[in-house]
Amino acid sequence: MTTTSDSTSVNAVLLRTASEQAIARAAEDLWPDRHVVLGPPCPSVTSYVCRVTVDQEEVIAKYSWLGLSLVSILRGAGGSWDKVQAAQAAYVQSTELLTTREAQNLAFLRKLGRLRVCDTAGVHGGVLFTRPAPGVALADVLAARPGETGAFLTSVLVAVGELHSTAGATCLREVAPIRERAIEGVFRRKFNGLSATAYLRALGRDSGLPEAKRLEVIELVQTAVGRLLRLADAISSRRDTMVFGDLKPEHVFLDGHRLTFIDPAVQSSAGPQPDVAKLAGRSLLLALGHPQRDAGRQIVHGAASALTRHVAGLPASGRAAYLREVMVLWLMDTVNILTTCLSSPPGLPLAPHQAALVVQARTVAGLVGRVSALLVGSTAGLRLLDAVFSEVEHAAGSYR
Repeated sequence: MTTTSDSTSVNAVLLRTASEQAIARAAEDLWPDRHVVLGPPCPSVTSYVCRVTVDQEEVIAKYSWLGLSLVSILRGAGGSWDKVQAAQAAYVQSTELLTTREAQNLAFLRKLGRLRVCDTAGVHGGVLFTRPAPGVALADVLAARPGETGAFLTSVLVAVGELHSTAGATCLREVAPIRERAIEGVFRRKFNGLSATAYLRALGRDSGLPEAKRLEVIELVQTAVGRLLRLADAISSRRDTMVFGDLKPEHVFLDGHRLTFIDPAVQSSAGPQPDVAKLAGRSLLLALGHPQRDAGRQIVHGAASALTRHVAGLPASGRAAYLREVMVLWLMDTVNILTTCLSSPPGLPLAPHQAALVVQARTVAGLVGRVSALLVGSTAGLRLLDAVFSEVEHAAGSYR
């Protein structure tokens, strides 16, 4: 990952203005005879997202810059603002445009009929417009009803299990994959290059963390990254299973008993592990950030219960290896989002749970360090699961 060391290469105001202009042009081209009003940006570290009112109808607009995160763009991964603009002009016309592929993912999933996904309102000029999903985001449901976490996560895994099936695998060639969101791929881009050391040293410079705590977080993350890079060699390179690709509680909406999924990043994998890892891991981060200790522990217990039930449905001979791979991917994803939030520059608003993650950075980094140490040891199977969730429960109870 290439970033600047001291300051952002791209001004956040310039990026926001250009994003709004692109969205406004696209909306006016799609709906020339209708009244279009752009709302404020929705907190996001990946793409520029905002709500748009078209006459009386609300839609959600997404605009991607070079397929990179907004944090990376602002930190200079795409070069100077002039270089970013020039590259973006070509990118929005290319077949690799992320928003076009996401629209194709949504259309594919509707055709497949295995998952209910949000409706597409239009795609134009590099902008994807979708209609809001009915109901409440699962992240908010878990926060309000933590005692039902196990049932909710199980219902999500059952739903996406339709994608993981043979029926999903036979359709892999029809999908425009979004590998930019692959957990292992993101992790390797961040930490497997020559710039990884500089990236780690710069973590949290604009976060407001006390310097001593910031340096402690860096040391903990650096140690865990080294372990995870070694453990990554055991992850299967097979690509014969379809996965949703960005399965986190913010991307699942609950309306009564109906689930609706948003923001797919469909890709191929060796099995369901990436979906299981991200859903469980992001739920555990919600547990760590819950203001009530007992509620946080209930979320942890529910996640452990859902994962245990999920693994119990697998052939006994493969459970231990499967569970270890889920945990490696979970830690990779946790490090990915933690370091992204810690790298967020001034002017880029974070969602409340992301801002909470920055405040909890020492707790999360310590947890990742302890669990990664367990994974390089000899403990395996359900004993490993118990040991890991004991660490998570302790972390959920200790931070407050």
